[in-house]
Amino acid sequence: MPSQPALKHCPYCGITYRPYIRAVKTQKSCGKAACRKKSKSEAHKTWLKDNPGCYRGRYVNVKRWLAEHPGYLRRYRATHPEYIRQDNAARCLRKQKMKRFRADIQDGLLRRRIARIQTFKGADIQETLNLKVDGIIAMMSG
Repeated sequence: MPSQPALKHCPYCGITYRPYIRAVKTQKSCGKAACRKKSKSEAHKTWLKDNPGCYRGRYVNVKRWLAEHPGYLRRYRATHPEYIRQDNAARCLRKQKMKRFRADIQDGLLRRRIARIQTFKGADIQETLNLKVDGIIAMMSG
């Protein structure tokens, strides 16, 4: 009779567990659903890092499949209201993040333009903020 596998320590919940006998070498976490989910998530992130282009070109296939199954998304959304709530919340977060990102870009551009205008003699920062920056640069440069 084979001996029992040695006890292991779960990196996610911290408990000591005995791994499944056929997966002694590969099992990384205990059998709890939350720990398995965390382990799977980390493995997927690592795999994506090693295979960055794995999902490129998939849109054509998805579009073709959706054309062959008309109304699928409408039916799915009608029967899964929780998906709609999560998707809307995620979409709002992405939109807010993009707004902040664009605002940072715009602020940076404005600061660089103002710094460029300040290099010209006689430029007043208050006037610069009130006037269109692009017009002033064009007028002074041209």
